[in-house]
Amino acid sequence: MAATLQARIVNAVTAVGLRPDRPCLLLIIFVLTACSPSDQVEQQSKTAASATQTASLVLESWIAGGAPSEYTSRTLQSAGKALADAGAQIQSAKSPEPSGQAGLTMAVGRLSAAVIRAATAVQNGNRSEVEHAQQDLRAAAADLSTSYAKYFAPKS
Repeated sequence: MAATLQARIVNAVTAVGLRPDRPCLLLIIFVLTACSPSDQVEQQSKTAASATQTASLVLESWIAGGAPSEYTSRTLQSAGKALADAGAQIQSAKSPEPSGQAGLTMAVGRLSAAVIRAATAVQNGNRSEVEHAQQDLRAAAADLSTSYAKYFAPKS
């Protein structure tokens, strides 16, 4: 994994016209991996919220007849993958708040399941199932918001 990360960094640094040297790469790798578990959970929670918003908007557009099924399905599949990845990252974080972390993980899992269900329903042209998945998406988004607020609430 570190070799892949290093290769990505070298490619990115080279792409902007800089010549990477070993101390520079080590510093960049250190900075990128220095995020705390709470930072990781926060970032992935925001990623999940963004993917959820994308899914919600494209579903609304599809239901209104404004988005083609193929585009909608691909967008939902991408959002579902982003949610699954975010859920895995949240779950793997070494959090000092395991119960709050579990709530976030469950909410993101429900979001991912609703989005994947919606993508399948769009592919099948099943408007009723899309609307049910959209309702589940809204409920899971509310759960994510509540879990996020609890996780990051000031501790007394």
